[in-house]
Amino acid sequence: MALLQIYEGHNALTETDIEDQLDLNSGKEWSEMDLFDLANSVRVGTAIEEIAMFLCRSRREVREKIAELDRSGELMRRIEEAAANALPEEPDADALPE
Repeated sequence: MALLQIYEGHNALTETDIEDQLDLNSGKEWSEMDLFDLANSVRVGTAIEEIAMFLCRSRREVREKIAELDRSGELMRRIEEAAANALPEEPDADALPE
């Protein structure tokens, strides 16, 4: 049991490791499509973890890009653009009729 605990402790990821975990697009320039997808994900309230997985970037990279766009005022413009170009959502089949 003690050996297992040492082994598990050695391989445990810290929160910083998880935040900075590199992915396929980490460190690459953000394309217009990436920025559209980021804004649309923020618009619909997608969790940072899911956005990072979808865009193949680290969580830190996603948080930093959102903060950068917010500071410049570009985030709201991109969210509005994403909303204008979004497809209408299909009604939830399990939802009760009004």
